[in-house]
Amino acid sequence: MEVRQTFIEFLEVIPDGAIVINRKGLIIAVNQAAASMFRYSSSSMLELHLNQLLPEEVRERHDQHLATFFKHPGRRSMGNGLIFSAIRRDGSTFHVDIMLNQLELEGELYGIAIVRDYTLQKKAEDKIRLELEFEKRQALTDHLTGIMNRRAFTAQLQDEIEQLTEHGTPFAVSFIDLDDFKDVNDEHGHHFGDEVLQKIAQLIRLHSRHTDYVARIGGDEFATIHPMISANDAQQMMQRMRSELVSGIDHAELPVTLSIGLCQCDKPSEHYTIEDIMARADKAMYQAKKEGKNAVVLTS
Repeated sequence: MEVRQTFIEFLEVIPDGAIVINRKGLIIAVNQAAASMFRYSSSSMLELHLNQLLPEEVRERHDQHLATFFKHPGRRSMGNGLIFSAIRRDGSTFHVDIMLNQLELEGELYGIAIVRDYTLQKKAEDKIRLELEFEKRQALTDHLTGIMNRRAFTAQLQDEIEQLTEHGTPFAVSFIDLDDFKDVNDEHGHHFGDEVLQKIAQLIRLHSRHTDYVARIGGDEFATIHPMISANDAQQMMQRMRSELVSGIDHAELPVTLSIGLCQCDKPSEHYTIEDIMARADKAMYQAKKEGKNAVVLTS
C-alpha cells in the first residue's frame, strides 16, 4: 500500500515512537521505536486497534475521545498533560506522553500519535511528590510526639474561627500543662522526660474524639481543639478526659498530673483571634494551677 509505505518511510526518521491510525482506530503504520516501546514487532502491530495498547478499563472512554478527535481534529502538544497509562504486549503497564496530530492524505484523514515513554519521569515526579508530602507533614508534626505542632495547631484554629464566623459553628480549645514536669527532668533526666511527653501525647489522643485535634505547642504544654461542642459538653468532656488521663498516668507510673484551661468559642459576633483564644485558655490553665493543680477551669 503506497500510503502505508509513505508513512513508514517518514516515521522511521522520527526519534520518538510514532503510530498512525485511521478513523476506525486501526494502526496502519508504526515505527520501530514505538514497536520496541510496546514490545511488538512492527508488522505485528499493524491492524491492531489502538485500544489494545490501553488498559481495558479506559478503552470505552478512549473510543469516545478518538471519535471526537476525528470529528473535531486538532493538535495536542506533548508535555501539556496528555499522559496515558498504556499496556505492553506482555501485559505490563507504563505511562506514555502523547502528542496528537492529524494528517489528510489522498482524501483520507489519519491520526498520528508521537509517543514517549514517561516511566522514568513519572517515577521522578512521584518521588518528588512523596518527598514534598513528607516534608509538609514533618513541618506540621511535632518531632518528639508525632502529633500536631504549634504551627499546625494555629492553622487549624484559624479554620475553626472562620467556621464560627461564617456558619456559627462553636468549638472549644484547651491548654494542658503537666504539673511539676521540671521535677521529672531534674530527678530522672531529659530522656525520661521525653518518654513522659510521648506517653502523655498518646493518652490525650486516645481519650479525644476522632474529630478533635491534638497538638504539642511547646515544652510540656499541649493543646486541643474540639469542633462543634457546647460549653457544658466541653467542660464535661475535659473533666472526663482529665480523669482518664490521670488514671492512665497512674497506670503508667508517670509522676505528673494535669492542669487544663478550657476556652469556649461560640459567639460569631465576638471576632475571636488566635492570640486572644490562646491567651484565654492559657490564663484558665494557670488558674487551674492556682486552685491546686490537676483541675479543669473553663473560660469563654
